Amino acid sequence: MSDYTPGEFALPNPSPGSGLVKDVDGKPVTPMPTAQNPGPQTAAPEPEYTYKPNTASTPTTASLRYPSDIGNATDYMIFEFFKYRPPFGAGSGAGAANPSREAYNQTAQLTEKAGLNQIILYMPEDVSVSYKGDWTPKKFSNIGAGLLASAGGVAGGNFKEALDKITTTAGSGFQRLPAQLGAQAVSAIVGSITGESISQSDIFSSIGGQILNPNTELIFGGQELRTFTFTYKLVAYNKPEVDKIRSIIQTFKKAMLPSFSTDTLKYNEAFAAPDTEKKQETPSYDKGIGFIKNPSLVQPYFMSGTGLNRYLPRFKPCTITDFDVNYTADGVYATYEGGSPVAATITISLIETKLVYLEDIDDGF
Repeated sequence: MSDYTPGEFALPNPSPGSGLVKDVDGKPVTPMPTAQNPGPQTAAPEPEYTYKPNTASTPTTASLRYPSDIGNATDYMIFEFFKYRPPFGAGSGAGAANPSREAYNQTAQLTEKAGLNQIILYMPEDVSVSYKGDWTPKKFSNIGAGLLASAGGVAGGNFKEALDKITTTAGSGFQRLPAQLGAQAVSAIVGSITGESISQSDIFSSIGGQILNPNTELIFGGQELRTFTFTYKLVAYNKPEVDKIRSIIQTFKKAMLPSFSTDTLKYNEAFAAPDTEKKQETPSYDKGIGFIKNPSLVQPYFMSGTGLNRYLPRFKPCTITDFDVNYTADGVYATYEGGSPVAATITISLIETKLVYLEDIDDGF
C-alpha cells in the first residue's frame, strides 16, 4: 500500500475545477473562505464542507505511521505541522478596518510547513468535542436596571442612541440614591471602627427585613476555544517500529517547544517612526537581544479512507499545550535488548487558535 501524501485529500492548493478535496462520498470540498477569496455568496441546498488549501512553500516530508500497515481502507488521524503565523502579522487581513469572519480566519490558512514529518495514527478510543459558552450571572442595581431598560426600549440595539438615552434619563434615578448613600455611609463607619465588611444588603436586611432587588440576569461573555485530548498506546513489535515510535515521540516534542531565534532584530527597522530620516538617526540594536520562536502549529484531521470524515468535526489550527509520555504503559518497566521500551503511552492535549462560530458549523466544525 502506497504511503499517504497530502494530495490524496488535496492539501496542496487545488486548481479551480480540478484536484479539489473529496469527502467520503466523493463530494468536492471547496477552500475555506478568506478575505481574498470570500467564496460563494449563496447558500448551498445542503451543507457542504469547505476546506482550506495548503499552500505550503516547502515540500511535504515523509509520514510516520502507527501501526505501520494503517492505510486508506480504514479511519485514522493525521497530524500536520506548520510554522506559527502571527494573528496580526503581515498579510493577516485582521483588525478594526476589517472585522469580518473571513479576516479573522485569514491566519488560519497555514502557509509554511514546519519541516516536521506528518504523523498518521489509528483512531483514539476517546473521540469527543466540547463546545463551551461563557454565560455569567450579573446583578444590576434598581437604578442601573431601570436606566438600561429605558435605553434599550428606545434604542432597539443602537448603542449610540442607548447611551444618549441613559444620559437624558439618569436624573430620575438619582431620586432613589439617598437610602443607598445612607447605607454606604453606615457600611463605611462600621468598617472603619471594627474592620467588618458589611454590604448594603446586610444593612437593609438587618434593619428593615428586606434587601434591594438583585435584578440578576444571565449575560453572555463569549465562547471558549475548543480543547482536545488524544491518547495512544504505541507497542513496538519489531526494530522498525521501535525506531518509528521514537520518531513519533520526538516529532511531537519538537512541535510543542519553542526554539532559539537566530534572526537579528534592528530597532530602527522594527520600531522606529516611519520617517526615513528618523530611522537613519536611530541606532541599531542587533546584538544582545534574546528571542525565542513560537512553537509550531498542528493541523489535525479525522480521515476516512482517502478523504475527510465528514461525520466527525474538523479542526482549526491548534497548538500543543501538553504532551505526556508514559514509558511504562503496562504498569511495569519492560524493554527490548538495547533498552528500547516495549510500549509507550502518549497523551496529546491541543487547543485551537481560533474560535468556532455558528457560521462555521456548516463547514464541518
